[in-house]
Amino acid sequence: MKINYYKTFCFSASLLAIGLQPIQAQEDDEVYQLNPFSVMEEEEGYMASTTISGTGMRTSLMNIPMSINVITSEFLEDSLTHEFVEALDYNSSITQTGRVGNAGSRPATFALRGFRNRNLLVDGVTGGLSVPTQLIDRIEVVKGPNTLYGQSDPGGLVNIITKTPLAEDGGRASARIGDNGWIQGTLDMTTHAMNGKLGLRVMAEHKETDGWRWVDGNQLNFLGMSGTYDFSEQVEGFFLISRNEEQGFPTERATWSFERIATDLNGDGDFDDSTGVGGITEATARYNNTFIPKEFVTSTPGNGFELHNDFLTMGFRIAITERHNLQYKYNFYDSVNIVSFREFNTFQSFDETDDKRSDVNHTINRGAARDEVHTINDIIDFDTGEVRHQLLLGFRKAQRTNYELGDYRLRQARESAQLDELEADTGKVFRRYLHKNDIESGVPIWDDDVPTWEEQLTYGVRSNNTDKSFQDIDTLYATDNIYFMEDRLNILAGVRHIQINQHTIALGGAQRGLAIDENDTNFQLGAVYRINPNLSAYVNLADAFEANTQTDPDTGDFYTPITSEAIEAGLKFTDLFDGRLGGSATVFQINKDNVVRSDYNPVTFISDRAFTNDESKGFEVELFMAPVENWNIVLGYTYLDSVVAGALNPVLNGLRLEGAAPHRLTFFNSYTFDDGPMEGLRIGGGMVWADGPIQQFGTAPNELVTEDGYTTFDLFARYPTMIGDQPVTFGVNIDNVTDEFFVRSRAATNQARQIVFSATFDL
Repeated sequence: MKINYYKTFCFSASLLAIGLQPIQAQEDDEVYQLNPFSVMEEEEGYMASTTISGTGMRTSLMNIPMSINVITSEFLEDSLTHEFVEALDYNSSITQTGRVGNAGSRPATFALRGFRNRNLLVDGVTGGLSVPTQLIDRIEVVKGPNTLYGQSDPGGLVNIITKTPLAEDGGRASARIGDNGWIQGTLDMTTHAMNGKLGLRVMAEHKETDGWRWVDGNQLNFLGMSGTYDFSEQVEGFFLISRNEEQGFPTERATWSFERIATDLNGDGDFDDSTGVGGITEATARYNNTFIPKEFVTSTPGNGFELHNDFLTMGFRIAITERHNLQYKYNFYDSVNIVSFREFNTFQSFDETDDKRSDVNHTINRGAARDEVHTINDIIDFDTGEVRHQLLLGFRKAQRTNYELGDYRLRQARESAQLDELEADTGKVFRRYLHKNDIESGVPIWDDDVPTWEEQLTYGVRSNNTDKSFQDIDTLYATDNIYFMEDRLNILAGVRHIQINQHTIALGGAQRGLAIDENDTNFQLGAVYRINPNLSAYVNLADAFEANTQTDPDTGDFYTPITSEAIEAGLKFTDLFDGRLGGSATVFQINKDNVVRSDYNPVTFISDRAFTNDESKGFEVELFMAPVENWNIVLGYTYLDSVVAGALNPVLNGLRLEGAAPHRLTFFNSYTFDDGPMEGLRIGGGMVWADGPIQQFGTAPNELVTEDGYTTFDLFARYPTMIGDQPVTFGVNIDNVTDEFFVRSRAATNQARQIVFSATFDL
C-alpha cells in the first residue's frame, strides 16, 4: 500500500491542534514533564533502573512483571562492540541462529529462550536487517511475549534505543587502530542552540579492516544526526536521520562448510539404512566440517557485498496536562543490498579414496526493503479511589515492502552449461569442484576466476519469480499498569488486536499465490508484589500470534497461524547487602504451536519441511554485584530445555530447538582505581561459556549439525589523562583472548582474536 503523505501531514497537524487547545488554557508558569516515553538515565554503570520496552512508557524495572535485560551504553563502550551481534554475546538467553551482516540474503536472527526471534526493533518498531552500532544508545531485551509489538515472538524481543541529544554540550572523538588492518574513527557531539530549545547530536564513523581469513575485510561509513526542539513548555519535536554504507567481503556467505560422513546410527554394523534412523540417512549423515582450517573461505577478491541503509524518525510529544501525554512518531527504514559469493557447501565421498569433494555454487543476491511505521501513543495517569493507573493507548500502522531484485545462481549441479558458455565467451576457467585434497595441500583457491556481477546477471539463472511482497500490519493495543496497596502491588493488564494483510507480486505483475488476511486478539496479565523496598515477586502470562506464510503444496492454502502461550515467575531485587547486589531470577515455560520448519537442502535443491509444536522451559538468573567499591560485576546464567514436543513426523520429537544452548553462562566485570599512581585506571573483561550440543538447524536431516560448545574471554583497559589542556582516555581491548574458534550458527563462525587500541578525546 502506498502512503499518502499529504493525508499523513494533515492528520498530524490536526492531532497537534487538538492537543494544543487544552495546553493554551493552562497557567503560563505551569510546567509539565514532557517525556514519559524516554528512558534516558543519569546513573552510570552496567545496571539500569528503568525501561521503555516492557510497557511502552518509562517504567521502573522493579515494577514490570517480566524479565528485561538492559545492555547499557557504558557496557557497550567497555566491551567495544564491533558488530551488533557482539552486543548480544553477554546476554545468557540469546544465541545466534543465522548468518549476519555482509548484505546477507537473510536477516540477522537469534534464538531467545530457545525460539528463533524475528523481532529486531529500533525504538519499538521494525528495524530492518542491519543496525549501525554507532546509532545505539542501549539495548533492551524483553523476555517472553507481550502485547505492544505486533507479531510478538514467544521468546521475547530485542529493542534498540537510539541516541538522542545529551543534556550538556560536548561529546567525544575516538581513534582506534588494531591488528588485521583495523582503522576506525568516530565522532559523537551534542550542541544546543536557540536558548536551549534546539538540541542536536551528530554521530559519524569510518571503519575499515583487512580481516583475518585468506580473503577478508570490509569498510563502513556512517553519518547520523538526532535532534529535539521545544516548541513550548508542553510540546517537543524530535527527529533522527542517518545513512550507513558498508562494502567488502561476504565472509559469512563463504566460510565454514559441511561434510557427509557415513555413520552407523543404530549400531547394526552397517551404513545402509536408507530409510533413515531418526530421520537421517546413515550413508549421508551431515555434520559440520572436520578438515578445513579456520581461515578458510571459498570466495575470492572478485566477490563482494554492498549495503546501504537509511533511518528516519520524526514526531512530536505533547504534555496535554501534567498526567496526560501524547506522542506521534513516524519511522522510515530503507535498505538496498547486493552480495556476490562463491560457495562449496557440503563435502561428500564419490569413490573409495575418500577424497571428498563439493561442487561449486556461484550466487548473486540483490534485494531492497522499505519499512514505514506510524505510531500514536497516549499515556494517561489517573486514580480510581486509592488505586493509581498508568494507561497506555496506542495504534501502530506498519507497512513493509520487499523488492526482490533477483537471486541468480550458476551451479555446477544445475547450470554447468551456462558455466561452459561463460568460460568460452570470457576465457575464464572456473573451479567446478573443490576436493578435500586441494584444501589439505594448500591450493590457493582464493586466486580462482569467478563471474563478475554483470556476468552473473547475464548468464545466471534466477532462482525465483517474485517481484515484490507487501505486508500491512495494523496493531491496536492498550496496557494499564495498576497500582494497589500504596504501590506495593501492581498489575499489568494488556490487550492487543492485530490485523495482517500480506501478498506477493510475481514478475509480470500477477499476484503470486494467495493473500494473507489474518487477525487475532492477544492478552497479557502480570503482577508484581513488593515484599519489601528491595525485593519483588512477579508472575506474567501472555499469548501471541503470527500469520503463517508457508502454504500447503497440495491445496495452496496457508497453514494454520502460529500461536504461542508463555508463563514466567520470578524475583527481582535491588540494593541488597548495602547496595552490593541487584538482579532477577526467573523460571518460565513457553509453548508454540503450528510451527512450519523449512531448511534449504543444498544437495537436493529443495527445502526439508516439517510441522511441529515446540516447548521451551528453563531458568534464568541475572546478577549485578559490587563486592567492593569501584568493582562492578554482571553475571548471567540460563538453563534451557527447548525441544520439539509434538510433530507429525514422530522422529522429530525431542529434537532440540535451533540455537538453544542447554547451559549458557556470561560474566563481565570492571574495576576502577580511585587513588594512588594508577588513579583513574579502569580494567576488566568477561567470559562467555556455552554448553552443547547447540542445534544448528531445525529439521531432522540436519540433526547432527551441532556445536559442541565454547568458552571465550575478553579483556579491556582504560586510562584517562591529560595532554596539555586536552582530556584524553587511552584504551585497549583484546577480544577472544585465547583465540577460540567455533561455529556460531549455520556455517557462520566467530571472529579470531582481535586487539584494538583506542584514544578518546573529550570535546
